[in-house]
Amino acid sequence: MFTSVLCLNAASGQNLKPSGVFLTDSIEVGKPVYFALSVRHSPATEIFFPDTLFNYSPFELISRKSFVSSTDGRGTLDSAVYHLVSFDVSAVQSLRLPVYVFHRKDCTAVFTQRDSVFLAKNNMIQSKDKAVLEAETRVMPLARQFNFSILIGSFALIIGIAGSIYWVFGQDIYKQWQLIKLQRRHLEYLRSFNRLMRNARERKNIKDAEKAIIVWKNYLERLERKPFATYTTREIIDNMPDDELADALKNMDGIIYGGQGKSKNMDVYLEVLKTGATRIYRNRRRFILDSPVV
Repeated sequence: MFTSVLCLNAASGQNLKPSGVFLTDSIEVGKPVYFALSVRHSPATEIFFPDTLFNYSPFELISRKSFVSSTDGRGTLDSAVYHLVSFDVSAVQSLRLPVYVFHRKDCTAVFTQRDSVFLAKNNMIQSKDKAVLEAETRVMPLARQFNFSILIGSFALIIGIAGSIYWVFGQDIYKQWQLIKLQRRHLEYLRSFNRLMRNARERKNIKDAEKAIIVWKNYLERLERKPFATYTTREIIDNMPDDELADALKNMDGIIYGGQGKSKNMDVYLEVLKTGATRIYRNRRRFILDSPVV
């Protein structure tokens, strides 16, 4: 199971020992690499794996494939393979991933051991044999020589044009890339939140509503760069004063934790939270567009 929930990075009290390894020893820049993540746990324990909102630095996530859980006498085994790519030129690159143990009010991140891969480079093979001069009296025809001056000049022209483009448009290109990543994360958040909100409405399941709140807090944490995932409702309201959000959060707390049961207005409160997050996303997008340097 995958989730975009950000939890406390603590493995204290957990007997889980998730395993995470690269499926190859070396990588090339821009070429795909695969990372296998697995964990064996009690069938009664609810486990989440990281999804596209997790920071896989120095790698970027291309796709992921999950496998059907299997249960035997040793417990339940969950596993997935992450399809990654790296554009980093560091000689050694490492990664560790968490699995999230879901509790009633929060969850705990239990990390794997860090695994590393090496960056493959093309090496020059030096010949150990020494050249031996031999007398040659025959006249040999000379081959036509390649004009290296034209080659060097062409490379210099290309580099000059590329440098000029970057000098003039580099910041705009980078800014557009930031906007694309921001939009992609927002769409991922909307898909997760809408799915949980729909389940909560159709199945009348308060647990799905609780998960939707966690997804919402996690998304705000990435937008505002504040630890909203660990904030209480009062702390969130203090850091983001908004009467509608405050009312929606208080009512959702009452529904989820106050024992009030499912409220007919639960859908309305969740919709207010989704609209508030979209408003913050648009403000962040406007900030990027208006900033001279990102």
